[in-house]
Amino acid sequence: MSKREQNRQRWLDLLQEAIDEGVKIQVNHRFKYKGKNLGTFLVEAKRRGTPEFHEQIRKMGLDFKDHSNKPEDYVQKFIKQLWNDPDPKSKKGNYITRFNTCVLPKKDILKPKTKQELEIVWKLKFGEDRPWRKRDDLLTRVYKWKHFRYNRKLNPEKKWFQPKSKMGDLYFWAYSRKRKPWLMKAILDQFDTNELIELKNEGFVKEAWIKDLVD
Repeated sequence: MSKREQNRQRWLDLLQEAIDEGVKIQVNHRFKYKGKNLGTFLVEAKRRGTPEFHEQIRKMGLDFKDHSNKPEDYVQKFIKQLWNDPDPKSKKGNYITRFNTCVLPKKDILKPKTKQELEIVWKLKFGEDRPWRKRDDLLTRVYKWKHFRYNRKLNPEKKWFQPKSKMGDLYFWAYSRKRKPWLMKAILDQFDTNELIELKNEGFVKEAWIKDLVD
């Protein structure tokens, strides 16, 4: 075995270790594993490797198709991840950010079927339509509020209202919804029943409002 082949095998062994450990593999120059630039090796393997070499890596557990930069491939991966996510609401803010920054700019070059698939899975997972435009400022605030509610690291208590040190500028926006019921009532349709019950328990929503929506 030549030195080049030995070097490649060392990288493959390292890759197999990462796969076996369940590490989230990233095909970019920033990705490191055990202090080594495994991501750079993968970038070069994807760019210059033969179909046979790609197949060898695929059998190890890494499919380069899942790390494609092509818009269609990326959106299909996005759809697959959302579909297989057992708890997407806890990461809804992340999904919205990815949609706005990585999917929405490509809307004009995506296949109509792909866009329709994304709309269907979004509706199934979040119970709401996914328009192909950014929400207006009010709904953006609602989404940020939801993102805070489901952010386990920042908000482990799963509360809609926390001190300003945790909520930042969102604190004043949420506080005004608590002090001025008509502002809160105007956005009730953006929350599901469980969220409305939580908001009621924290003093944002009146029980009669929930009954009106359910009825």
